Amino acid sequence: MNLPISRLLPLAALVAAFFFPSPLQAEVTLNAGAKDLKRIQINTSMVGYRDTLHFYIFEQEKAVLVVHIGNKNTEFPVSAKLHIFPRGTAVEGLEKWINNQHSDGLFPNVPEQEAVHEIPAGACKTKSHKLEENVEGVGLLEDKFSRYEVVFEIKDVPAFGDFKIKDFTDTATVYVKADVS
Repeated sequence: MNLPISRLLPLAALVAAFFFPSPLQAEVTLNAGAKDLKRIQINTSMVGYRDTLHFYIFEQEKAVLVVHIGNKNTEFPVSAKLHIFPRGTAVEGLEKWINNQHSDGLFPNVPEQEAVHEIPAGACKTKSHKLEENVEGVGLLEDKFSRYEVVFEIKDVPAFGDFKIKDFTDTATVYVKADVS
């Protein structure tokens, strides 16, 4: 079958755009503060209370932002990493990968990351914290813990390739041993 050149040119342009994206492509802004964004907070394990992890799942962009808040004392250090996955990654694959980051029940064959970008320390900070209540330990830990509401901020993050993280503030629940301050 012979197609006229006028019909082949649009097809060739489409194929070229797919395999050779334009360097002028607009960057993708990841909005972790969006109300409809799927988030998962983890602050317990089989053993008991642990550092708090917030997972922000960007399904369309195939990216997961992981915010880590320490629970060793009331300084609540904040750090974060952006994990980028291949375009064809299924949402179920992202969820299995997230499970493997915090759970003892590991899934086999989780998707591989294309890239991991560490958010600069200066872009992650604790804005405030408030003691909510003292509680008993869970799991194997029988110590007393203090439950805090921690407000943190991720701000002024440089772009990573085509990805830009929009400034946002969020709240986390963090458990600290009661006798530690």
